[in-house]
Amino acid sequence: MNVGLKGTVETLTGAFYEEAPEDTPYPYLVFTMKRISENGGMQTYILEVNAWDQHDFYSRAESLMDELEGELHQRIHMTDEFLFRFFRGERQNLPDTDKSIRRVREQFEMQVYEKV
Repeated sequence: MNVGLKGTVETLTGAFYEEAPEDTPYPYLVFTMKRISENGGMQTYILEVNAWDQHDFYSRAESLMDELEGELHQRIHMTDEFLFRFFRGERQNLPDTDKSIRRVREQFEMQVYEKV
């Protein structure tokens, strides 16, 4: 994966790539990216972001995801290498085997245009 692409998404989301360090306090965000298509210089990714919390309720994880969704939905961001467009997508609360953990997942659509 392109380091500039990953670094930009880390900066825009405030999330960790793939997993958070062990000592990270709750709640926190983790993301992964999967390219699903490429067409005429535009690559489309599913940007999956998970809000993780250790709490009795989903409210803090949901609030964290609400903030991120507000920041990303319909956002256009440009760097020296890329132009990004984001759109909110499927979102749901997911149960964890550890009953003290709360997880909220959203799968954003991320369009990336590489500058040439």
